[in-house]
Amino acid sequence: MPLAIRVDQPAPPRGLTIWRVLVWMLLLFAALGCLQYVRHAQLVWGQLQALAPAQPDAVAALHGMLAWDVGYLVAAFVLIVICAGCILRQAWARPVLRVASCLLALWALVSGGLLLAQWSSFNHASADAIAQLQSDAALQQALLHARRSYQMALILKAVAVPVLLWLAWQLGLPVVKVQFRRRPSR
Repeated sequence: MPLAIRVDQPAPPRGLTIWRVLVWMLLLFAALGCLQYVRHAQLVWGQLQALAPAQPDAVAALHGMLAWDVGYLVAAFVLIVICAGCILRQAWARPVLRVASCLLALWALVSGGLLLAQWSSFNHASADAIAQLQSDAALQQALLHARRSYQMALILKAVAVPVLLWLAWQLGLPVVKVQFRRRPSR
């Protein structure tokens, strides 16, 4: 009697692959984002509770901030779920993460462009403020920290765009596609 072997798909390659590391990093960044958005939403909610209802402009501004925090929190949580599905090599997660990576790259490009457009005015305003605050070293340090944070945000967005597009491209390659498994039909 001949031996029959059924092979559904080739075994996934062993070892470290860069796209998997990037998915893990994306998951960790999304988790960090969740924590930041929850913390900021808590602070905004505390300010909203302390504010008198007689200040409608401030209340409306805080409601707007809270809405953005909730939206970002939901988006970060969805990204965590997608990355977890990709880490577990679920077939549904691969095309979804490709789209999410492209959308994140587009978002980084647009928000980085807006930051870059505002850099000149921010740089001049912070330089003027630092020059005027000769006597207050703490405020000078805070402004220098804000400038470095602004520059780091620009650099991270510039790096994120090609990396996210590369991840989307990698997830579309046939050698990566065969590593994902479909859910068994019942």
